[in-house]
Amino acid sequence: MYQTYVKLYGELAERTSALSENRKKALEEVEARKQVWRQALSNLVEKVNPSYQSILGVIGATGRVRLTNMEDVETAGLELLVGFKGAKPSVLDAYTQSGGERSTAVMSFLLALQQLVVSPIRAVDEFDVHMDPRNREMISKALSTVFRGRTDAQYIMLTPSQLAAVDEWSHIITVQNVSGRSEVKTVQ
Repeated sequence: MYQTYVKLYGELAERTSALSENRKKALEEVEARKQVWRQALSNLVEKVNPSYQSILGVIGATGRVRLTNMEDVETAGLELLVGFKGAKPSVLDAYTQSGGERSTAVMSFLLALQQLVVSPIRAVDEFDVHMDPRNREMISKALSTVFRGRTDAQYIMLTPSQLAAVDEWSHIITVQNVSGRSEVKTVQ
């Protein structure tokens, strides 16, 4: 009986040792993958930040993108900082910026992020629906500047609003519901 327990103890000790080693290797692998993830996100932010700042500059704002809590995957995040009308950039939130300013900052970020996507055709849909006329004009100007500077892609802007700040290079097509039928017109 004693020999049976000694043998069982030896087997359990071996399994415990193997499990401990496997756990250690798994944790090392998880940490290595986290490091790859952190580096990839840092590289992405480094690439998107100049575009974000440039687009904000077109509308007279300043800002930057930053990563937060990168040591903990569960709480890691991305923060947009933005300052309008000469204000120092602060974290984008519902208490500091107006709704139109938040929409403009987010739209600027999405445009900057879109610059990293390889695609010959890009679309921006109803970007201005919740913007006041001032912010709509500012973001239309930013869109025109971004679009004009790109030769590797064509852009399609869809909006139910009348376009502000339209350049001569733009080709505008309107589609309206008239008496239950779609009416298509080209604007000169």
